[in-house]
Amino acid sequence: MPLSPPTDTSLPEAAAGPPPDDLTSRLALSPHLGVSASDGVWWPRSSDLRVEVPLLDVAVHDRTRARIARFGYERAGWEDGPRTVRSPIGITHLGWFEHSRFPDHVLLSLSNYGRLVLTVLPPDTDGETARTAMATVGE
Repeated sequence: MPLSPPTDTSLPEAAAGPPPDDLTSRLALSPHLGVSASDGVWWPRSSDLRVEVPLLDVAVHDRTRARIARFGYERAGWEDGPRTVRSPIGITHLGWFEHSRFPDHVLLSLSNYGRLVLTVLPPDTDGETARTAMATVGE
């Protein structure tokens, strides 16, 4: 049974997130994880990690049966992120890099000791471009 998206109403007003009818993470994972430099594409709706990471955690769990234990990201391009965020399936620890070689990627350490590297599309990417990028994952 797939997990439902987070419904934590205790988040501050500014972190209320996407509308209730659209609470799924936009994630495409390669069927061949660990084979290429990126394991998939993630297209968050905003730059607010308090909202986006819980959605991503549920989506990753639905596809891999492992949750995100640690989330590493390049600080530029994101709102100030918390050290931890809670999703319906647990707590994810966040850490940022000031300058990385791959600023458009996030690094996920999973609860099963696996790792995923996701290419991040900016939230303002037009829909057609994003859908094309997500459709070509693993090709």
